[in-house]
Amino acid sequence: AYLSGLRNRLFDSGVHVMTVKPGFVNTGMTRDMNLPAALTSAPERVARDIFRGCRSGKDCLYTAWYWRFIMLAIRHIPEGVFKRMNL
Repeated sequence: AYLSGLRNRLFDSGVHVMTVKPGFVNTGMTRDMNLPAALTSAPERVARDIFRGCRSGKDCLYTAWYWRFIMLAIRHIPEGVFKRMNL
């Protein structure tokens, strides 16, 4: 919500505000998380996607692309069920 408001406020000034939702990135921070390789992205890929997103003027960027659908599904889980899940 914050970046959406900031994006709206700065739109007329020519400043581009892009929300980046990178999912899991292969870094030291995720090294010990035992994540499936299919759910992780190389930092170089994330950087490339961010660069392309900025050049194309995207407001919101999911990288890798499939995180958009994963998060869509997660957002539709009822709060009471979500709190009991081990994600």
